[in-house]
Amino acid sequence: MGIILLLVAIVVAYWAAEAIKLRRALRALPVRIHVNGSRGKSSVTRLIAAGLRESGMRTVAKTTGSKARYIHPDGREEPIVRLGSPNICEQVGVLDRARREGARAIVIECMAVRPDIQKIAEEDILHSTIGVITNVRADHLDVMGPTVADAAIAISATIPVNGFAVAGPTKHIEILEDRADANGTRFERADPASLPPGAMDGFAFLEHEENVAVALAVTRRLGVPDATALRGMYRVTPDPGACMSWTFDHAGRRIEFHSIFAANDLESTAAVWKRLGLETGSGGATVALLNLRADRVDRSVQFSEAVDHLFHADHYVLVGDTSDRIVRRFLRRIPSGRLHPLAKPTPGEVFDRIASLGEGGVRVGAVGNIGGIGHDILQFVHKRGGVSC
Repeated sequence: MGIILLLVAIVVAYWAAEAIKLRRALRALPVRIHVNGSRGKSSVTRLIAAGLRESGMRTVAKTTGSKARYIHPDGREEPIVRLGSPNICEQVGVLDRARREGARAIVIECMAVRPDIQKIAEEDILHSTIGVITNVRADHLDVMGPTVADAAIAISATIPVNGFAVAGPTKHIEILEDRADANGTRFERADPASLPPGAMDGFAFLEHEENVAVALAVTRRLGVPDATALRGMYRVTPDPGACMSWTFDHAGRRIEFHSIFAANDLESTAAVWKRLGLETGSGGATVALLNLRADRVDRSVQFSEAVDHLFHADHYVLVGDTSDRIVRRFLRRIPSGRLHPLAKPTPGEVFDRIASLGEGGVRVGAVGNIGGIGHDILQFVHKRGGVSC
C-alpha cells in the first residue's frame, strides 16, 4: 500500500508541476496561434511565423507535418525527438520552451486528429488567441467522419473563445462561423482575391494562394504590413514533403519529378496535379507514382476511384500497400498495361520501372503519403540535384 501511495504522490506532483509550467508559459506568450484544418497546416504555420519574425516579433513555431519541427525565433529549426508515440502533452513543453526563449508569439500546428483530443488541445493546453482553419476536406473521415460536415464540427473545436479566427476557402464554412459566434470570437474568411498584386511571384517553391491568404489575414490582424510579412514568407523553409521538383537522368531517360506528397488527400492532390500541368501528351509520358499506406485503406480506395478521372496519367506505379485487394480496386479503373504495382521495391527499382515507361522524357507526379518508402524516394531524388517548384 505504501508503494502505491508513493507512486500516486509522484504522479500528482508531476502533473502539478506541469500545470504550473503551462500557466507560466501562457502568461508569457500573449499571442498564441493554433493552426488546424485538413490540408496545409504545416505550410500555413511556417508562413505565419515567418511573417511575424520579419516584423520583429519574437516568434516560435512548431509543426507536426511530414516531420515534426521546432522553429526557433531566429528561424533555425530542429526535429522534435519523441521517445514514444506522439502525444499532445508535448505541447506543454513546447510552450515552456518558447517562454524560455523569450518569445512573444507562438504558432503551433494542431497535432490531434480525434475530435475529443482536438478539444483538449485547445481548451486545456493552448488557450489560443487566434484560431486558424486552413480548410475542411474529406480526410481522416474514419476518425472525424463519416461526413465532411462532421469533420468541420471536429475541427471547429480549436476555434478560440473571445478571440479571432480565420478560415481559408472551404466547404461547410458556416459550421466554423457558427462555432466562432457561439464562442464570442470574430470570424474572417480569407480570400485569395485579397492578395496584393504579384504576391505569389516571390515564392521559390510551389505555394498555394489559399495558404498565403490565410497567413496574411493573421499577420494583418497583428498589424504587420503585407510587404513586410511577404518578405519573410518568401524566405521560409518549406515543410519536408512540400511540392518540390527535380530533373535528372536515370537509366538513359530524362526524369521530371514532382513531389506532391504533402497534398495527400484527393482534393488537394487533384488541384496540384492540374496546377503543375501533369496531363498526358505534354512533354513525354506522364506517370503517377502512388505511395499507399496499409493503415489508411479508406484513402487508398479514394485514390483508386479517382485515377484516370481527377488526375489523369499515362501510367500508374503503385508502391507501399500493394496488397491484392488494393490492386484489384485500381484494376477496375486502369487497364493492367497502365498499372504497375511494385512489391517492396528499392527507390532505384522504382525509377527503373518509371524510366522504362517512356521513350524520351518521363514526367512523374509522386502522390499519396510521404511515409515509408516515400522518404526513401525523396532522398534518392534529392541526391541527384533539383530545383524547388
